[in-house]
Amino acid sequence: MLCLSFIFCTTINAQDKIILKNGDELNAKVTEITETEVKFKRFDNLSGPTRVIYKSEIFSIKYENGTKDVFNSTPKTSITQNNEPVYVQSTEPVVKNSPADNTFDPDTSDFAKKRRKTFSGPRIGFTYIAAGTSADYLAREGKQNLISQFGWQFEGRLFTVENGMSGIIEFIPLIGGVEQGMFIPSANLLIGLRGGTKRSYEFAVGPNFSVIPDYLGHRKGSVGLVLAAGTSFKKGNVNFPVNLAFVPSVGSKESVMNEDGSLTEKKFQTGWRISLIVGFNSRKK
Repeated sequence: MLCLSFIFCTTINAQDKIILKNGDELNAKVTEITETEVKFKRFDNLSGPTRVIYKSEIFSIKYENGTKDVFNSTPKTSITQNNEPVYVQSTEPVVKNSPADNTFDPDTSDFAKKRRKTFSGPRIGFTYIAAGTSADYLAREGKQNLISQFGWQFEGRLFTVENGMSGIIEFIPLIGGVEQGMFIPSANLLIGLRGGTKRSYEFAVGPNFSVIPDYLGHRKGSVGLVLAAGTSFKKGNVNFPVNLAFVPSVGSKESVMNEDGSLTEKKFQTGWRISLIVGFNSRKK
């Protein structure tokens, strides 16, 4: 077991890390550096084709021996420990990585930690409203307590740790009930964590702002708590999030007038809500 652990650690450390100026990080084996380009093989496919990326797109390269080159706007030739340029002859086919190639998005580089990433995209889903003043209002209006939701997600990644886990903040405004001729606005501000695996899972919590009816049917602003959990599927540089959000019922105490004109204090609940929201978002910077 100790031997296997040693081999595993050695394999991980025997790779070069190419950090791009857009924050992406490539695990690679650098084979050649020219005045304008860096040639490398993907570390997970060392027998595959040689790839080429322009030096103008590279922020830095951290080599397997621990040395590091930081590139600026002036072309730079990497130097070995013997102070000799690295040039390797290659007879294999070369695959060009264009400057706009954003296939890699592990979000774990030093550069990514210094530069926040933002994402945005549409969201669509459904919300079920449990028994309470909101559901009572819908019933009186002849509406269903299952309503559609349409909105937009704005996401920022606050930090990323070495294992790929990210701190996120999200703002999601929504409009509900349009399929039933209603306009029910709400907004959620979420702070949470997202895992760093290929199919990342996330959990977030924050305030929910809604316009909901009271026991008399008067629509007014309400503040509550929202708990959200979900996962994301990634294709290229586009994320496809799937989330469940739960808003607990909010209670209130109101003075209700009786038939004889006297007042009685009664307790009311808005009713809890649960939503399934899906969509997609793309990286903005």
